Amino acid sequence: MKKFWMVLLLVASLGMFAACAKEEEEVVDEGPDSIDISVVGLVGEGTLESPYMLEINVGETIEKHVLIDGEFDSIEYLFGKVEDGKFVVDETMKNINFNQRSTDSYLSVVGSVIGESMLRIKGKDMSSSAYVSVKSITRDGTTPGVKDYSDSLKVLAIGNSFSEDAMTYLGEIAADYGITNVTFAYLYIGGSSLETHYNTFTNGTSSYRYEKNFDNEWENKGNKSLLIGLLDEQWDIITMQQASPLTGVEESYQPFLDDLVDYVNENKLTDTTFMWHQTWAYAQNSTHSGFPTYDRDQMTMYEAIMNVNQNLILNDETFRQIIPAGTAIQNVRSSVVGDNMNRDGYHLNTYGRYVTALMWFKTITGYSIDDIEYKPSTMTDQDLLIAKEAVNNAYMQMFEVTVSQYQ
Repeated sequence: MKKFWMVLLLVASLGMFAACAKEEEEVVDEGPDSIDISVVGLVGEGTLESPYMLEINVGETIEKHVLIDGEFDSIEYLFGKVEDGKFVVDETMKNINFNQRSTDSYLSVVGSVIGESMLRIKGKDMSSSAYVSVKSITRDGTTPGVKDYSDSLKVLAIGNSFSEDAMTYLGEIAADYGITNVTFAYLYIGGSSLETHYNTFTNGTSSYRYEKNFDNEWENKGNKSLLIGLLDEQWDIITMQQASPLTGVEESYQPFLDDLVDYVNENKLTDTTFMWHQTWAYAQNSTHSGFPTYDRDQMTMYEAIMNVNQNLILNDETFRQIIPAGTAIQNVRSSVVGDNMNRDGYHLNTYGRYVTALMWFKTITGYSIDDIEYKPSTMTDQDLLIAKEAVNNAYMQMFEVTVSQYQ
């Protein structure tokens, strides 16, 4: 029996596209459209008449939660098109690839070729369909391009001190890899929640401390509004997060998250990718006032954060990817380093900041971190190996701890 993750990956890349069928093309008998495979967070019903709708840019990665009800002996996944209500196989229409992050609980696909296709997923007594459209991005409103950060990368975080922690060493890591044209920035309100962000743009206040990094130099740009931050650059990536005490409290997210996304969409300058910053659980000895929400237990908090990520964020069509910083930190805690990643029980220390920045770089770019040499002076060579191991494992398993080999 083939692994279910292959099915998941396929489900996300479907496309309904009417075209003339050639005589030599194979027509597939559809069979029943019993929707036992579902992709959460996409519009559509999964039928041939109402397929799931997936739009993706060339070079962009999208991840979605996939559910499969039941087991089957074999699964077919076929690219093609639809003509006269029938699916016609045409593998030359394949326009997406599946990357290594895909598992049996979520899929991860990358846009590869501009165009439209249908991906048909078939098994015994079941099938599912989705429409996949791959296009080129528009960076300046007129010029098409590809999601490629090897020459330039611009990232804006809408958050708080946890965003500052995550981005502290991002410039040095990008430079070490060889990306020199980078701009990183964060809009910071201490302890800000999604509700705080909503109130800020609703009231039009300049409540954010705007920190911007260019050429590996951070500069405080003063107090700015969210709008000023959005209009300052053509951001490739915009990240969002919840306040740390509320990260595992699902009912705290809405309607503020949707309102924030709507506001950013209305005011951003270009075709920006939205990513979610998965934050970390507190140190076990933390005295943070929000820790009792999780019975003052680190793993209880971690699992609550993971549940919200999977139940809400992964199923939200807005967020293309999750940056699993919380899992990377927890992976390090399973090593000889132990629970020594924080400076005050909840903010990260130098090592924790480095691990999180490495996780951001790996997730945003998809590039290998194996040859990264930069590390803060307080880190040892073994610290660097543990950090890379933790990040690579978190990249592959976003929602569960992978125990370190460094004990």
